[in-house]
Amino acid sequence: MVFSGSEWLFWGGIGIMALSALSGVFCLVLFLITGRILKKKLEEDYGKLQR
Repeated sequence: MVFSGSEWLFWGGIGIMALSALSGVFCLVLFLITGRILKKKLEEDYGKLQR
């Protein structure tokens, strides 16, 4: 299968958008996990947050 230049740009753009979406989901999950760990550690060291 041979792609023209515009087809390479089209499918390449879709591929890059898919990779961006996947990396966004990965970062979201990573930040949620590390945020919970950090919150737990800070509560152990300094106690509950007073509002």
